[in-house]
Amino acid sequence: MFGFSKQLFSLATLIAITAVPCSEAKVLRNNAPTVLVFKDAEALSRFNRLKATASRDDSLLAPLLTCKAPQGSKIEVLGSGHRTAFVRVLEGSAAGCEGTVPIGAVRD
Repeated sequence: MFGFSKQLFSLATLIAITAVPCSEAKVLRNNAPTVLVFKDAEALSRFNRLKATASRDDSLLAPLLTCKAPQGSKIEVLGSGHRTAFVRVLEGSAAGCEGTVPIGAVRD
């Protein structure tokens, strides 16, 4: 009886592991030397509401960011939606940084 329960548990665990979506390795790209990685979607939304001149002010920008990743940095997409993606930077000066980027900044 216990052997069957153990097998059933092992099978359920295997199904749960394989059902988890795999992340894909991609790169960050935009029209600047660095890609801004935001703390969360709300921080990205606040940035988008800033006027163009204010968005270049580091004192206003710094509280919204987790890092600035170099153009072309390899990333792992941990989750994505229609407008944003939650990513982890895998290489370069921003390696290990996690945060939100516009979905358009994620490229194959």
